[in-house]
Amino acid sequence: MLRPSFILVLCALAPACKEAASPPPAATTAPSAAPAAPANTKRGVIEGRVRLSGTPPAPARQPTIGTVVSVCGEETEERSLVVGDQGALAHVVVSLKEGKALPEPAQPAPEPVLDQKQCVYDPPVLAARTGGTLVIRNSDPLVHNVRAASGTNRAFFNVAMPLEGMTVRRQLPAEPGDMPIHCDIHPWMRARVRTFDHGYFATSGKDGRFRLEVPEGTHTLVLWHERLPEQSRTVTVRAGETVQVDSEWAATDLK
Repeated sequence: MLRPSFILVLCALAPACKEAASPPPAATTAPSAAPAAPANTKRGVIEGRVRLSGTPPAPARQPTIGTVVSVCGEETEERSLVVGDQGALAHVVVSLKEGKALPEPAQPAPEPVLDQKQCVYDPPVLAARTGGTLVIRNSDPLVHNVRAASGTNRAFFNVAMPLEGMTVRRQLPAEPGDMPIHCDIHPWMRARVRTFDHGYFATSGKDGRFRLEVPEGTHTLVLWHERLPEQSRTVTVRAGETVQVDSEWAATDLK
């Protein structure tokens, strides 16, 4: 645990720490709400599994630095590609292309949480609602900072987190898009937040599976992974039914 006197010195020297006390930037435009769902909205479920076929590359190992070796080890594993048993592909963001025009989901998405564990961001990819709140936690007995970009080379927020167990909340951009996050102190730490102006999104788990409850009708399902070409599928869902949508990329598609 860092002594208070050390934290004061650190804050005096580190620009990121000075920014920590600043309030989160206000959204430039208020996110437009989707139509309220009628009480009798009929819904079904889209669920599926995403896989990577072929032999994935071995996860890249990145050296740490001497001051964190006792906590994080001499290397960390790069997590832009996480492949499990039978090619199960984690951290694929699945969404409905026309989600903004649909009634609100029956259940709001849980508050997104980005943790810092053993010198990596966990999870490396999050999906969230525009204008919502990102919960940021530091589970390491180390100083980290969280710098988020929004738009071309523009810092949206930058917060220092010097204490183990510290949690802060920061507002997400009002416009949908892709928000990269990195740590200036430990440059191998990187994550991404995909934001949507509707609530119809999910991310695949370690087993490659995802689930979306949606209004009945025909939808365009979009599957995104930062190192693979985007896929889209047309899916017709009837009330009370579950439609299985499995998708696959080849390892040769990786970039």
